[in-house]
Amino acid sequence: MKLINKKFFIITLGCRVNILESNNIIEELTKKGAIHTTNINLANFCIINTCCVTNNADKKSKLEIQYACNKKNIKLVVVIGCYSQLNHALITNKKVGIILGTKFKTKLAKIINKWKVNKKIILIEDVKKNQKFEDYSITKFNNHTRAFLKIQDGCNYDCSYCLIPQSRGSQRSMKFEKVIFSIKKLINNNFKEIILTGVNTAGYNDGVHDFYDLLLAIDRIRGDFRIRISSLEPFQITNKIIDLLTKNKRRWVQSFHICLQSTSDKILKSMRRRYTFNKFKKLCEYIKKKSPLASITTDYIVGYPSETLKEFNNSIEKIKKLKLANMHIFRYSKRKNTVAEKITDIVGDAERKRRFEIINNLNIEMKNNYFKKFINKRISILFENSSDSSVQIGHSNYFFTVKVISNINMQNILKEVIITKIQNNELYGII
Repeated sequence: MKLINKKFFIITLGCRVNILESNNIIEELTKKGAIHTTNINLANFCIINTCCVTNNADKKSKLEIQYACNKKNIKLVVVIGCYSQLNHALITNKKVGIILGTKFKTKLAKIINKWKVNKKIILIEDVKKNQKFEDYSITKFNNHTRAFLKIQDGCNYDCSYCLIPQSRGSQRSMKFEKVIFSIKKLINNNFKEIILTGVNTAGYNDGVHDFYDLLLAIDRIRGDFRIRISSLEPFQITNKIIDLLTKNKRRWVQSFHICLQSTSDKILKSMRRRYTFNKFKKLCEYIKKKSPLASITTDYIVGYPSETLKEFNNSIEKIKKLKLANMHIFRYSKRKNTVAEKITDIVGDAERKRRFEIINNLNIEMKNNYFKKFINKRISILFENSSDSSVQIGHSNYFFTVKVISNINMQNILKEVIITKIQNNELYGII
């Protein structure tokens, strides 16, 4: 299929890394003459960037593939990403003409140009061979005020419940000089906020420079912009890193997403996590000491198969003491070919759902308590594209979003806002 004047629709599932990779695909395909459309009914072909982090992600990937295949106007369906890396043999619909794993996404334009009707292209490479970081040269992000920069891919840590090392491969990083060059280019393109992301972001190491070296170099770049770091692992965050990020609050968004997963040391050990609850707690305390209003958020798994009722009840009290700003809560999802798959499930789906509701209600309470700290406080907001012309919305320098009642479009403008109220779990303010 020749790309010139062909319209394409893209469906992105899963993490920020997938979002970034989809943006790269959009930019590369449009350079080759294709036209990106946000209406699938106008497209000639559809790309689905899949996810496999949970059973629900698998189901959603399958549903989106079927959805695209059912569209009469779609002549080619392209399936890429983590789900296709591990389950390509299950993708049998005749309209799916191209199946790629987690590699070759940067070469998608060339692959589509080579595709011919009724000739399937399948490129799935063993992730153990993925030793080289695939560079992304994104300079613009359609409809995004904030820019994403993937500095790292893959993971070496093989947690008991996780398939990511099997789908993404081992750790590899963008060259130090390329990261700095890319950030400067994004600044020149008028991006006021850049999000550093990766599968294991703080595992950045290009063979010469580690994560701290990179942060220090970014801290020294001149310009009116700020940096947010995506999720971090507790065992990779040092006091030296926290000192750097909290000293320059104009440069670094005071938001720390640190993965916890469980408060039980026994379960953390079973999960093959590399820290204790006390280590996580001390980390939070040190961050609060250096930046009292900092947003500390986490990922948390409810109903790990060996989690006893006593351990769950204890977790509630431990979480309360952390006073987190928000939690991404997941019900444990049994995944084939993981260590946790072999653990006898003493929880059950009904109890897992009950525990999820309890933790979720606690999270809503904690989130509101965190928001209350900002009433009448002045904070910096980067305004973004709003679907409602009478309400302007943007991310604060603590990452949470704030709404301002105004019909003045302030997209991509940094403004000082005074927080006035909490309404329906959302913060409102005035310029």
